[in-house]
Amino acid sequence: MSRITMKFTGQTRRCNIAAKLAIATVTILATALPAAAQLVFSSDCRNHQPIAVAPPQNAILFTKQPVPHPNGTASVFAINGLDTYVIPAGANSCVVAAPHANDNYCFIARNDNTIDGVGFAPIQNPGGLTACQ
Repeated sequence: MSRITMKFTGQTRRCNIAAKLAIATVTILATALPAAAQLVFSSDCRNHQPIAVAPPQNAILFTKQPVPHPNGTASVFAINGLDTYVIPAGANSCVVAAPHANDNYCFIARNDNTIDGVGFAPIQNPGGLTACQ
């Protein structure tokens, strides 16, 4: 019986070591890889980026950085569409449903200087997300 217990204990230790190794690997990769796509603050829109929205994506998710960041508002301007989208106070992110397929965007305004940037990702809108204002 003690042999079975020892074998089980050894497997548990190996699983713990494997789990710790996996966590360490993910942590290293997360810090070594470039951050997700992000718009830097540019009140004059000199710094802008194209965001391509192609099927099956049908929306853009904008997120205040760093996350979580529910305080303050952040405004993103669509250069070709001439639309301004505001991530509202009280929300970390918002979604723009049915944006122009290929537009250039810039992070033009914030009312909280701790908002460093605005992350973005073309997504397939699942519904139920906070809409940008």
